[in-house]
Amino acid sequence: MMRLTNFLAGSAFLVVLGAVLFLIAGTVNVPSIWLYLILRLAFTAASVLAMSESVARERMKPGKGAKPEPGYNIGTAIAWVAHLIIVPLDKGRFGWSANFPVWLQTLGVAGTLCAWGLVIWALRHNEYLSARIRIQSDRGQVVADTGPYALVRHPNYAGAVLQSAFSGLIFASWPSILPLLLHIGVLVYRTLQEEKVLLAELEGYQEYTQRVRWRFVPGVW
Repeated sequence: MMRLTNFLAGSAFLVVLGAVLFLIAGTVNVPSIWLYLILRLAFTAASVLAMSESVARERMKPGKGAKPEPGYNIGTAIAWVAHLIIVPLDKGRFGWSANFPVWLQTLGVAGTLCAWGLVIWALRHNEYLSARIRIQSDRGQVVADTGPYALVRHPNYAGAVLQSAFSGLIFASWPSILPLLLHIGVLVYRTLQEEKVLLAELEGYQEYTQRVRWRFVPGVW
């Protein structure tokens, strides 16, 4: 039931988002926006199918003990609102990115699909993948170390970084790339803040960091 609720909420958000984007653009004849919305709907459905009911419940309504994250929340809001305002202004009204290379947009689609695939893979292997930073002692949280977690410690954030890196390309909009550089920065910040909590409060996480050294990319960081 909670998975269905997650899907309906995500779908409703996309309907509202699409309406706002086309309103700002002044036209519905913006293929890149349609492309993004269709792919995002598919990602929403795949995510819901990948997660358990308990994960869906936690992501919809996190339990007690979530850490306050004003810096991350504000930074994310600024980055994505700016990104999603620039896109329709560019593609629908001003044409700042005329003649955007098709091959580069194709790369953006491929990169975004890889990013979302990584997030879905993480959802399959982490029963405690909350939308907030909190130790889920009420659910008996243990360290996730299978699937992508056997390779990197934060595959969900790695996927989110990839999404931010490729989103401007999938929209075929040069200026919309810039705000999401901020989002990549706040994702790195959130990762470091979450690791402090995990090291201090989750049993076995210190040993896990010794087995899996890399946060996002094996051999890099």
